[in-house]
Amino acid sequence: ELSVTQINCGDTFNIRLSLTAEPDITSNPTDIVLILDRSGSMTGSALTNLKEGAKAFVDIITTATGGTIDGEILGGSQIGVVSFADIGVQDTQLITSSTDLKIAIDALIAGGSTNHEDAFTKALDLFNPASTDSKIMIMFTDGFTTAGGSAEAITELAKSQGITIYVIGLSGNGGVDIPALESWASPPASSYVSITPDDAELAELFEGIAENIVNAGATDIIVTDKVFDCFTITG
Repeated sequence: ELSVTQINCGDTFNIRLSLTAEPDITSNPTDIVLILDRSGSMTGSALTNLKEGAKAFVDIITTATGGTIDGEILGGSQIGVVSFADIGVQDTQLITSSTDLKIAIDALIAGGSTNHEDAFTKALDLFNPASTDSKIMIMFTDGFTTAGGSAEAITELAKSQGITIYVIGLSGNGGVDIPALESWASPPASSYVSITPDDAELAELFEGIAENIVNAGATDIIVTDKVFDCFTITG
C-alpha cells in the first residue's frame, strides 16, 4: 500500500507490506500442556473458575480441529494437563480425548505450597523432542514461588526448544511475582502474559489464548521485497 497516488522524481512516500494468515491448526498439529496451580490459596471460587476456564480452553481447541465437545481432538493436535502445589503432577499425558482431559481438570483439589520449577519440569517432560508439532505451554498461577527453586532455567530451556509459553496470573489471592511471570513467558510479555485480580475473568483469559492458538497462521516470517536502484530507502 502506498501513501501517495502519484510518484515524482525526488518524492518521499511510505510503503506498507501486509500479510494475511488463515487458521490452520487442522493442518499444523499442536501439542499443548496446561500447567494449573492447585496450591492452598486456590481454595474456593478461584479453583472453580480455573476449572471452567481450562475446560472451555479444551472445548475451543477440540472444535477448532473438527472434533465435537466431549469427543476427540482431531488433526494430530493433543493436550496434556500438569497440576502443581508442593510438586508438579502429570495428571494426563498428551492425549486427544476432551472427556478425559476435563475429568482430570475437574479432579483437581487445592492444597499445599507453590512449586513453579517442578511444574514446568513435569510439563516439559510431556513433550516429545523428536516431534515436529508446534509446542505450547500455558502456565496459570495465583501466587509467588513458595517451594522448589527458580523456574527461570527450565523455562529458558523450554523456549530454546521452540516451545511457546503463555502465563496467566491471578493477583487477587495475595499477589503474583510479575517480573518472574514475564521472564517465564515468551517475548514480548505484552502478548504472552495476562494478569487479573478477579478469578471470574479466568474463563475469558483461557478462551482468549485458545482463540489465539487456533487462529495463528504462521510464525517467524521473513518478507523480502526488491527495491529498484532508482529508489532509496530512507527509513
